[in-house]
Amino acid sequence: MSIWVKNNHEGTTKQAILAKETELGVALPVEYKQLIQQQNGGLIRKNHFKTTEPTSYGLDFGEIYYLAGLNELLPAIPEQKDVELAGKQVFFHQDEARYIGFSYSNDNENPSIIYVDFETLQTLIVAENLTDFLEQLYFSPFPIDLAERFPRKKLDQILASSNVQKTKQLMETLEDYGDKNWYLETLIALLKKQEIPYNLIAYSLFENQLIYFRRKLVPELVETIFHLLSKSDGINGNELALLKIEWAD
Repeated sequence: MSIWVKNNHEGTTKQAILAKETELGVALPVEYKQLIQQQNGGLIRKNHFKTTEPTSYGLDFGEIYYLAGLNELLPAIPEQKDVELAGKQVFFHQDEARYIGFSYSNDNENPSIIYVDFETLQTLIVAENLTDFLEQLYFSPFPIDLAERFPRKKLDQILASSNVQKTKQLMETLEDYGDKNWYLETLIALLKKQEIPYNLIAYSLFENQLIYFRRKLVPELVETIFHLLSKSDGINGNELALLKIEWAD
């Protein structure tokens, strides 16, 4: 099974990989190159890895939900000046001040996998190589009661593994979420599933957004949702028409 949550990113090319390796001055792991030729970056299905000591995530684990595509790799970051790291690092995941990446300590061909928390100044080698790291990944649901603090990609990973009930619970928790564009785009994605349970959830959540946050909503996204709802099964057309009139007033 692929590690990827499928998206619309096409795989990259061998020529692009070679150019990036020349730019970075290192050889990227073979398995990483194989993965990004399938899909050039995106959300991944599993979201945790074991650690040998406590991290800011928990007693014995760290979190990961995204694997960077070729042009998203980070060979240098501003926080790096605060921590002395041996060799060269190329990071493929970021969650606030926490990074995961390839660590080239002894040569430029066989990197270990490093976890660095630049807030707590913690560094850990969490796997000898990418193959071992991917094999130890496991899935455990993120706690959605803290969802308002999560970055968009982490929320997207939660949604990618959620059923109807959990999707509803998460989106209700996030009704006050500051990024209204992300919120409306997520409702659009639910409507594009073309399934009645998701249509009903999207309608209810959309109605609340119009009532309480209308001044914060982008009109183009609102109109897109109205259009999708008008073609969605399970939606009361009369109620939708009244809602649209209220929006127009």
